[in-house]
Amino acid sequence: MLKIIMAILLSISTSIASADQKFIGYAYDLDTQELLYTEHHNYLTPTLHEVQYKEVDGELFATKTIDYKHSYFAPDFTQHNLRNGEKIDIKRKARSENGAKHKDQVQYQVQYQESSKETLQKETINYSPKLIIDAGFDYFITENWQVLSSGKEMTIDYLIPSSQDYYELTIKEETCKSKFQNESQYCFSISASSFFISLFSNQLKLSYSKNSSTKNNSEDNNRENIKLMGFQGRSNISDSKGNYQDVNIIYQY
Repeated sequence: MLKIIMAILLSISTSIASADQKFIGYAYDLDTQELLYTEHHNYLTPTLHEVQYKEVDGELFATKTIDYKHSYFAPDFTQHNLRNGEKIDIKRKARSENGAKHKDQVQYQVQYQESSKETLQKETINYSPKLIIDAGFDYFITENWQVLSSGKEMTIDYLIPSSQDYYELTIKEETCKSKFQNESQYCFSISASSFFISLFSNQLKLSYSKNSSTKNNSEDNNRENIKLMGFQGRSNISDSKGNYQDVNIIYQY
């Protein structure tokens, strides 16, 4: 149970999408500030997002591919961690009934393998109107920027591949401890909505920058003006022993 609950907040650190085609995240140990690994983000097409995870020496140890073809909030994605063999495969599909597919009844096929020594687990879940999958989290924040930046809380149903289910998370704005030069900074906290689950999970913190020099502040331009600059919390990638580290990730564009 503890492992499943912890996983609720593990995937957020790569829930990043940007109008920029390429950017890098530097993951530092939260206590020692030692560089642990880097994330290399690349948009191959406007809807195909690739992430490569590399050791400090540059060796590739994990890959992720995110496909927004069907949805920006709940995209398909695959992830493979070469350190321990962990695999994730999430795909959208129309619900089948008596051999016929119903496009208005969407489901997701969730496949998860904890390590190369474990058995692949398969499950199908029904679509939720508040469903958010992996990097769809960042799109959700930018699309709901005016609401969140006004101080209002919002909830989402976040899919956890390891538990093959989704859990409700609460997002709210909080006071930033530091400011980026020449830019407005906004900070948000993410926590489990359930009191029981919150007893076993830590709060995550995200920091965004918004270019205040841009005159057009319409929602259509939010993705160009708003960038995720920092993440603080548990990493979504385990080490070779299957342990997840508390990290501070700084993104450079």
